[in-house]
Amino acid sequence: KYQQPDAFPLVNYLDVGAKDREIKRIVPLRDSLFIIKEDGIYKLSGDTAVAGTNNFNIAEFDFSVQVLAPNSAVVLNNQIYALATQGVVSISDTIVSIISRPIENQILQIVKAGTSYKAASFGVSYESDRSYLLFTVSNTTDEVATQVFRYNTFTNTWTKWDISKTCGIVNFADDKLYLGAS
Repeated sequence: KYQQPDAFPLVNYLDVGAKDREIKRIVPLRDSLFIIKEDGIYKLSGDTAVAGTNNFNIAEFDFSVQVLAPNSAVVLNNQIYALATQGVVSISDTIVSIISRPIENQILQIVKAGTSYKAASFGVSYESDRSYLLFTVSNTTDEVATQVFRYNTFTNTWTKWDISKTCGIVNFADDKLYLGAS
């Protein structure tokens, strides 16, 4: 029903890519949804400007990049930042860009060392600080994130903190970063 997003006929659905590949995360940007699957990234766009019609389209966006840690994908400045096979990437409506070249050796050490980083890694978007925070493991034996790489979107620079946390969020009411103890 028009203007009632929770009411829809059961026949209104769209398949996204191969049925044997799992959807890892769905992330909204201003004008589209990005569906992050095991085999790549898909983009859903369209509108419901005319009552009773659904003009939605799913397109293959980028299959050269697979997001490795689904919880690392967050939105900052209408771009998605995530830990992927190419390193840390930013995903806009039109392109995927690698932003972790200055810390590539450290990111590759984490990815090549094992799989513990996939579950332990998470991202936090801090709009007022202009930063993307990637919390991840330091060693293969770590069960929680033990370090954070902070990317500043204004200066395009990275800093690293040794800190052990399990989750994080920015409270928009007081604009403070809250982190879960490990």
